[in-house]
Amino acid sequence: MPLHTGELAVHGRLEQREEKVLLVVGERLSGYDTFLSPTLRLDQPVHLSELPVRILTFDDVTVLSPLVPALPQGQAGEEWSGTLLIPHGSRPPTIPDDLAQAAAEAGVEASGWSPAEARQLLTFLGEAGPGLVRTERIGLIVAALADRS
Repeated sequence: MPLHTGELAVHGRLEQREEKVLLVVGERLSGYDTFLSPTLRLDQPVHLSELPVRILTFDDVTVLSPLVPALPQGQAGEEWSGTLLIPHGSRPPTIPDDLAQAAAEAGVEASGWSPAEARQLLTFLGEAGPGLVRTERIGLIVAALADRS
C-alpha cells in the first residue's frame, strides 16, 4: 500500500508563533482528509524531503504545523513552497440523504458544486438541527440549485 495517494503543490509564508515555525498556506485547503498527518516535501526556503506536518484548516486559512522541529527560527515572513503528500487524496463533499432526496424529488442535480460552494451550502445546512429550520434550509438550497439550471 502506498504511503500517499495524493500530491498537492502548496506555497505560502512562514510565521513564528512562540518557539514554533508554522507554514501558512497561500490558499485555504478544502476537500482533503485534513485530520490525517501528511508529509510535506519542502523545496524552499530549505530542502527537506520528508517533513511530517499536521494540517490545521480554519474558516479562512490553512496552516501546516511541523510535527518535528526542522525549520530554522527567525524566518518569519519568508516564502516557502513544496508538495504535500496526502495519505488518502481528495474527498468529495458528502451530500446528506435528506438534501439528496429533496433535490431528486425536485428534479435538481445536487452535485457538481465547486469546493467553496459545497463548503458553504453544507455548512449552512449542517448548522441546522433536525426540524423546521433544517427543512427550510433544504428548501432554500434546492431552490438555489434549481435557479442555476
